[in-house]
Amino acid sequence: LKMHCKFFPLTSGCIFLLLLISPARSLSSVPLGKGTEIRVCHDRDCLTDGAVEAKKLVETLAKSGRSQSPVTVTTCGCLGPCGKGPSVDIRIDGVKVKDSRVGQSNYYCFRKIDSAEAAADMLQIAGVDVPEKAIQRASLDAEPVVSTRKFLDFDRTTRIALQRLLYATVALPIIDADQNGTWDQINGVVYPNSYAAIIAIVFIGSQFMGTGSKANSLGTQE
Repeated sequence: LKMHCKFFPLTSGCIFLLLLISPARSLSSVPLGKGTEIRVCHDRDCLTDGAVEAKKLVETLAKSGRSQSPVTVTTCGCLGPCGKGPSVDIRIDGVKVKDSRVGQSNYYCFRKIDSAEAAADMLQIAGVDVPEKAIQRASLDAEPVVSTRKFLDFDRTTRIALQRLLYATVALPIIDADQNGTWDQINGVVYPNSYAAIIAIVFIGSQFMGTGSKANSLGTQE
């Protein structure tokens, strides 16, 4: 009897604790919607194209809009060969959303979100209805989403194509010179190691095509 009385408080306490926990467990087992997640690319190229300002713009419009599910605006790394940024990835309940805007070819990456109108169109596809007044106000008050690229301000695909063209333009004459035994000759004069220097300069220089901007020092502030 003494042993029974000794363990009764402990037993009753465990039962009470289980009663408290059980409802919580049953509720947590119900699948909950993840809502709408909008991720703005903050890789170097998109930062150069104004991704910091684009994220602020999207946040402002999302707060002004109406949606049936919670909306979160975050950042992410590179979304792939997107072309011109800032680029955005949208997921509704974990499912990626295609960009159905005219001329965007239904990519899963929303490209060139560089104005209040573009951001509002994107949010509309994401299920966020932004009032026209909010769009007009953002167009006037928001920081402009502009590229800070100092040289060759083309989209990423064009810059890669120009880079490859530069390689071919330099490589073909050098290959020809190697095959004809005229290595390191410029206008019939031999300049030792001149071709190696040209190759090094072209390769190193091409790595900086269109990347010089203030975005290089931004890191991941946002």
